[in-house]
Amino acid sequence: MLSRTAILLSCSLLAIATAASTVRSSMKNTVEDAQEQLTKKIRCWEPIEENIAGAAFSGQHRLSEAVYELCSYMPDPKNWSKGYVNGVDMDSDDYTTVLHMFQNVARGYAVLNVCLQEGFQFHVQGRPSQVSMRCLCKRDGCNLPKGFTEFLEYNKLPMPETTF
Repeated sequence: MLSRTAILLSCSLLAIATAASTVRSSMKNTVEDAQEQLTKKIRCWEPIEENIAGAAFSGQHRLSEAVYELCSYMPDPKNWSKGYVNGVDMDSDDYTTVLHMFQNVARGYAVLNVCLQEGFQFHVQGRPSQVSMRCLCKRDGCNLPKGFTEFLEYNKLPMPETTF
């Protein structure tokens, strides 16, 4: 368990910490923010509870330690007003192409999110495929656990700077 914890409440973004913390707006613009974070390990929003089948979910999230290269946001396929978030285990898939897209920078340009619509065939051929959307981002706390539109709007801005 983390000794420093930030929690996202469902009605607004609020950092609550067990140690002294500050949250302030960044003095950078969105492109500068994205380019500055390209080579850093980042913190991602994650559910407080583990994903265990049949377990009730409180809806609360916390920021991880800065250990990830990418954060993930998946809108619920049946209700885009909620999403599922986590830090990305880089061994779970080949992210070479996605990382290359983020690293393709130019003066005054940065990729903020890469969203993929994916299909999976879990059943025998002829049965419907499961289709989902997954967005990957590469900035501290970029995978805001809110609705899909709120996630996209939030990522138009520089990420708030939170220190503990």
